[in-house]
Amino acid sequence: MALRIPVQKDIGEYEEKIVGKMSLRTLACVSLGFGSAVGAAAFVHLGLRADVADAAFPIMLCSMPFWLAGFWRPFGMRAEELLPLLAAHELSPQLLAYEPCLAGSLPEGSPQPGRPGRRARRRARKKGAELYEPSKNQQGE
Repeated sequence: MALRIPVQKDIGEYEEKIVGKMSLRTLACVSLGFGSAVGAAAFVHLGLRADVADAAFPIMLCSMPFWLAGFWRPFGMRAEELLPLLAAHELSPQLLAYEPCLAGSLPEGSPQPGRPGRRARRRARKKGAELYEPSKNQQGE
C-alpha cells in the first residue's frame, strides 16, 4: 500500500493548457515562430531563387525570437516581464550619490570624533564588543 500525502498546489501561477502541455501564450509563440520560418523559407526559395537547405541558418534566426519568447524564462519571469525591467536598469544612470553628514548634525549620544574615552576603550576590549550597538543604550555589560 502506497503512502499518500495531500499537497497544496500554488494556483497563482497556473496557466490553462490548450494543446498538449502548451498554454495559449506558448502556442501563439510556437505558431508565430513556425510561420516566420515558413515565410523566411518562402522568401529564400521564391524571392532569392536559392535552395532552402543552403539558408537554414537565416531561417532559424527568423524564428528564434518567437521560440525564446515562448519557452525561455530568465529569473523565473516571462520575456514581457523581464524586458521592461532590463531596459529600466540599463537606462538608469547607475550612480549612487554619497552625501556625508555634517559634524554639527550628529544625534545626541553618538560618539564624538577624537580620542575615545576610558569607558569606550574598555567596551572595545570586551569579548563580543562587535555586537555592541550604542543606539540601544545597553547598560551594565
